[in-house]
Amino acid sequence: MNQVANLLRQSELFVGLPDEKIAQILSIGQSRSYRAGETIISEGDPSDELYVVEKGMVEVLVPTLADIPGTIGLTAVVQLGRGQVFGEMALVDQGARSATIRCVQEGTALFVIPRDAFWSLCEEDHHIGYVVMHNIARDLSFKLRHRNLPRGARE
Repeated sequence: MNQVANLLRQSELFVGLPDEKIAQILSIGQSRSYRAGETIISEGDPSDELYVVEKGMVEVLVPTLADIPGTIGLTAVVQLGRGQVFGEMALVDQGARSATIRCVQEGTALFVIPRDAFWSLCEEDHHIGYVVMHNIARDLSFKLRHRNLPRGARE
């Protein structure tokens, strides 16, 4: 679990949390392994877990119009690797998943944190909740600001 603790310390979501708070988060999560091609979550699924990539790679897929009229396909918009997080919106609301996540590399390992366990931990220790929500807000602000920049300013 030392490797996962180091990973969480370096993750943008948990930056600023001291070691004892990281240990509390470790106590509520678990590692899971996935095979290449395996779907981890599907768009529209209930949001009940947060994921941190321990090793390997996943891809974020969004629906697009397929080559056959009237059909929908999935297009990869980004790949996420070690230390990157997905499913963080599950910590903020209980809305449906906004994208499909599929495993790209065989043996990809994810550290999975259940939303309800995380919220219980935050009720016991408000500092954890404050830091994580601050980090989520900062990341969301960056993404929105970046999205609204004129195309030339992004490159």
